[in-house]
Amino acid sequence: MFKSDSSKFILITIIATIALLVALPKVEIKYFTKYFNIDTFIGGYVFNLPIINKVLDLSDYKKGLDIEGGVRVVINLDMSGIPEIDRDKAAESVKEIVNRRINFLGVAETGSVISKSNNQYRLIVEIPGQKNLESAIESIGSTAQLNFRTLKPGITLPISDPTLKPEDIFQDSGITGKDLIGSEVIFDPQTNEPVIQLRFSNEGRSKFSEVVKNNVKKPIGIFLDKNLLQAPVVSEDLAAGLVNDPTITGVDLETAKNVSTLLRAGALPVPIEIVEQSFIGATLGNEIVQKSLVAGLIGLIIISTFLIITYRNLGVVSVVCLLIYISISLAIFKLMNVVLTLPGIAGFVFSIGVACDASILIFERIREEIRWGKSSQMAIINGYQRAWSSIKDSNFTTILVSIILIQFGTGFVKGFGVTLTIGILVSLFTCVYVSQLMTRLFIKEVNIK
Repeated sequence: MFKSDSSKFILITIIATIALLVALPKVEIKYFTKYFNIDTFIGGYVFNLPIINKVLDLSDYKKGLDIEGGVRVVINLDMSGIPEIDRDKAAESVKEIVNRRINFLGVAETGSVISKSNNQYRLIVEIPGQKNLESAIESIGSTAQLNFRTLKPGITLPISDPTLKPEDIFQDSGITGKDLIGSEVIFDPQTNEPVIQLRFSNEGRSKFSEVVKNNVKKPIGIFLDKNLLQAPVVSEDLAAGLVNDPTITGVDLETAKNVSTLLRAGALPVPIEIVEQSFIGATLGNEIVQKSLVAGLIGLIIISTFLIITYRNLGVVSVVCLLIYISISLAIFKLMNVVLTLPGIAGFVFSIGVACDASILIFERIREEIRWGKSSQMAIINGYQRAWSSIKDSNFTTILVSIILIQFGTGFVKGFGVTLTIGILVSLFTCVYVSQLMTRLFIKEVNIK
């Protein structure tokens, strides 16, 4: 399947069309209604003019603090139970865990900084583009201390006193969320109900095995913070080691997802308190962002004109590939919830120039082959093959720098690296593979000298 060039081109056309529909804003626009009394829908989209305003619309994309603003949360860290020598390390741990929790909620480009004054530690977090702040703040504020508790001495089953609280019945077993390496939501094959699968570390599994061996046919309380999630009775299979990791059952899907997210993000090492929360406005006006996008569009038009004038029919192929590249990149940004900041947009526009650079290297190589007396078809084959090493090396070094920005950069710098990396990877596909495929199919005679 898809062995012929025609079949491959049809597949790429389908991919590009789907990407375009994903990338375009989902807004209702009426165009032909001034001539016809109907709306024209294609895939849930209605097309109209002025199309430029709609192409430059970023309403369906996640935007950073500089473009859309967000929320600012100030968190007080209670270090009373932490030795003074370990407090800086504990504060950094809280910062890392809070950032991880926010990213689990689908938010990126989070800015966070630790403030220390008179031995009082505070974590200031800025979350971009959040519309529903309650769920994010709730997850930030949860300590997510998971612990397993066994029956207290003297407690007999069944418990007949209804006034007893869970903390009156169970005692700590020494097993906590620190003994876990992760958790995930799965569905029980017997009942098709959601359950939380806990995965212990090697040390945690040893501790858990010792506890269950001493509590066969007795309940073990599973607590999240001070709330009893479940008190399953230890089965003989679990005590014998036939079941490696326990599961938390009896929870709905939403609760299972929330608990699993908190456990995967990690338990906070110190108690925290949210002392302030406020909305913050965008540092850049919408007009500045629109002007930046218009500048990118003007640049694209100038580049396209240059390619067509200089390389004729090869330039037309390059421009088509460039449009496919833009559609696929924007679709990836939307599907991956990439947070767009002004530096991130700059990284994407810069990657357009990198994509054109690959095309120019190839076309100049084809021009040299023709000057050496090669036929058009042979020049095309040699041009793509012999330009690939230069394209590969130049793009690899750029990707390497982008990865360094992503790994060690923060905030807007990381956003620049993300969009640049995605853009370069997509450009290698469109401006090398797709371009070569279209050239083989549609260019019979190269008309550049």
